[in-house]
Amino acid sequence: MSDNDSLHDSDAHDAHRVMERRALRNVRGLVDRLQADEEASDRSQRRLVVVLAVIVIAFGAFVLATVNWTPGDGRTIPVPPVTKAPGR
Repeated sequence: MSDNDSLHDSDAHDAHRVMERRALRNVRGLVDRLQADEEASDRSQRRLVVVLAVIVIAFGAFVLATVNWTPGDGRTIPVPPVTKAPGR
């Protein structure tokens, strides 16, 4: 009877080890997935910061160009002064 008990204990121990290994693989897979998601989130945040910086720089350049812009002499159209009609 004791041989049967030791065989049963050995099978239970092996099954337990198999379950532990499977659980560890599952945990490792979850950790890897979380790390990948975090890296993707970091990349998205960096892209957002870069896009916002480009927008701010472009807006600043537009404002500076608008403020410093002066019309050229060759583009003005002279308009004669309006005179009142005689008798009115």
